[in-house]
Amino acid sequence: MVQITGGNDKQGFPMTHGHVYLLLSKGHTCYRPRRTGERKHKSPWGFIVDAILSVLNLVIVKKGEKDIPGFIDTTVPHRLGPQRASRIHKLFRLCKEDDVCPYVVRKPLNKEGKKPRTKESKIQHLVTPPVLQ
Repeated sequence: MVQITGGNDKQGFPMTHGHVYLLLSKGHTCYRPRRTGERKHKSPWGFIVDAILSVLNLVIVKKGEKDIPGFIDTTVPHRLGPQRASRIHKLFRLCKEDDVCPYVVRKPLNKEGKKPRTKESKIQHLVTPPVLQ
C-alpha cells in the first residue's frame, strides 16, 4: 500500500492542496518574483492524478504479500560518497589521525573492450604532513 505525497506536472509545477488558482508572492513554491512585492496568479497542479503528471511521489505505508519487481527488491547504491575529509571520518567512525584515502567510495566503470577502472571523488580539506609544512 502506498500513499501519494505529491508530484509535478510537465512544466514543473508541484501538486498543491486546496485552490487550483493561486495568487503567489515571494516565499511560495513554483514562483520567483522579478520585482519587490510582485505577485502573480498561477495555476499549480491540484490533487488530480492524471497522465499529465511527469513525477508522482509515493511513500510505502504497508508492505504487501508480494514484492513489485524492480520497485522494492532492488537497491540502488549511492553514486559517490562524501568528499569532505571530516564527513568521511564521521561516516566510517575514524579518528582524526587515521588516513581517509583508503575509505573513499569508488564507483566501478566497466566498459566493453577497455580495462576496468574506478572513479573516485577528490578529497576536500584533507590535512596531510606536506600540507602542514
